[in-house]
Amino acid sequence: MNYQPRTIKNKIALVMGLLATITMIALGGVHYYSVRGAIMEDVYQRQLITDLRAHQSELLITLEKAMETSLTIADDPAFIQWFSQKEVDPNVKALALEKLNFLNKELKYPTIFAVSNTTYEYWYQDHNLLDIVSEDDPDDSWFFETLRHSRKSTLNFDFNNVLKQSMLFVNVIMGSPSQPVGVAGVGIDPSILIEQFKENKPSPDSHLWLIDRDGKILLSEDMEEINSNLSKLFEASILKRLLNGSNEQVIREVRLEDTTYELASMTVGTTDYRVIMVVPQKDLLAFVDVIGYNTIWLTFIALFLTLLMSSRIAKNISMPIIDLAQLSKQIAHSKSNVGVKDKLMNRRDEIGQLAREFDGMQKQLSHMIRQLNKANADLENEKTQLKSINIDLQKAIEKASESERLTKAFMANISHEVRTPMNSIMGFAQLIEDELSDDDSLRQYARLVVKNGHDLLAILNNIIEVAKMDSGITKPSMSEFSAKEVVKEGISLFSLSTRNNVSLINNAADCKDDTLLKSDELLVKRILNNLLSNAIKYTHEGTIEVGFRTTDSEIIFYVSDTGIGISANDQPSVFKPFWQASHSASLNEGAGLGLAISQKMVEVLSGRIWLKSEPGKGSVFYFALPLHLS
Repeated sequence: MNYQPRTIKNKIALVMGLLATITMIALGGVHYYSVRGAIMEDVYQRQLITDLRAHQSELLITLEKAMETSLTIADDPAFIQWFSQKEVDPNVKALALEKLNFLNKELKYPTIFAVSNTTYEYWYQDHNLLDIVSEDDPDDSWFFETLRHSRKSTLNFDFNNVLKQSMLFVNVIMGSPSQPVGVAGVGIDPSILIEQFKENKPSPDSHLWLIDRDGKILLSEDMEEINSNLSKLFEASILKRLLNGSNEQVIREVRLEDTTYELASMTVGTTDYRVIMVVPQKDLLAFVDVIGYNTIWLTFIALFLTLLMSSRIAKNISMPIIDLAQLSKQIAHSKSNVGVKDKLMNRRDEIGQLAREFDGMQKQLSHMIRQLNKANADLENEKTQLKSINIDLQKAIEKASESERLTKAFMANISHEVRTPMNSIMGFAQLIEDELSDDDSLRQYARLVVKNGHDLLAILNNIIEVAKMDSGITKPSMSEFSAKEVVKEGISLFSLSTRNNVSLINNAADCKDDTLLKSDELLVKRILNNLLSNAIKYTHEGTIEVGFRTTDSEIIFYVSDTGIGISANDQPSVFKPFWQASHSASLNEGAGLGLAISQKMVEVLSGRIWLKSEPGKGSVFYFALPLHLS
């Protein structure tokens, strides 16, 4: 929509309002993005890491306490002795299980356990034997994976059959990791840690995860995410940075499900576990958006005040112009006796100058109206004359069309009327030649009649062909054909017509590659044959060479002879109708239409024709055609 203010008042108000709006938007944008950049830098460097340290500290306290309890059991001499002796000493067994029960009651863990690597018995509080672990049981895989790890302690999230709930287990190898005698540990109620995660989240849409060094999620507020791997959420490059980065790191602007997040990562104490915090960028910038909203409101307020002020200024400028416009309207309605108000003419500013100029224009206008009335009368007379000329022109066009039609009919009639009796004369002359075998003189006369009849028909055909081309009747018939074959057929046609001491050479036969062109094959052959006929007629001895060459867009045929040549003065007239070589009267056969027809055929095919010649040395005729005529 292209809105154009209808008044100066509105235009001034609009321009000033736009300037104020653009200025406020530019200043607000600069202010918004500078504040945003500074705040985001502070968020990345301080807030994210500080929040993550607080979460990590709470988690570390819980895990360290559980780890310390697990190490107490794992390093207890009674348990190590009992498991090393394959649990055969009942006194050691009673002492070990009593310590297990004591730690459970004192530290209030949901479960506390020890599993032997010799008998595979799973013991827990209250002197209870829970299970005999087996590698064939998928539920016991945690035990054998813990033994295979090179780490002293591991975490796993699993279901506890006794308590009938999922728990976070802290597992510690009893003895050395290379020669373990068993695994001891405690179970932590994950709901406590999950509740801490929920309370410490910086925003409702953010996430907190506890992961191991392989990217496996050990703890999350979403139970479905536990035991899944971060590789399902992040690209390989992001996951590699998270797992192999420094103890504390921030990864900016990570895309997850069409949302941009900020990532913070920190190791849990000296363990191999990490706490990952994922916060939507929009939540971090929520308070920054308030600055944007305030900028918008300030822009609207500034725009309103600007429009109000510009409206008052525009009114003082536009009212005198409105008065002049009304005066102009009165003058337009033939009220030439009205004048400009003295109040406006007496002003000393630009408006007063405009009013005085307007008054002078009004006086001149009355004089110009009278002149225009006179000019209108003259124009009306000229209009009447133009109508008469148009009528005569239309009649002339109709006569020209009739003349063109008669020309076509004349060419058709003359071709028929002349060829019919001429063919009869030639036929009877040939019969006479065949019947009068004893009278050589009469046979010679009959032969002359036939020859001259052929010449006369050829001249007639050439004249008709020139007339057709001049009138635009001849149209090319397009086909694709071989340039080599055209040259070969021309050589074959004239091979018997050359003098004995003239050699006819086909240069196209030596070309390795053939050239296909799209044009009118019949017209191309006629052009080449006309040039060959002309060369044979004017060459007494020597050679006549025929060939072609190609460029990127066209093919150039040539006919070169060692004939009499053409002088520089005669060369501009070579392609004119009825022209013949003036310096060799003995050779002036025909009507001199061959080259003229060739030129017109080349023009019909959108080509060009030219020659190079030197008297006494011969001539070369060229014609170039497009390889693909559209």
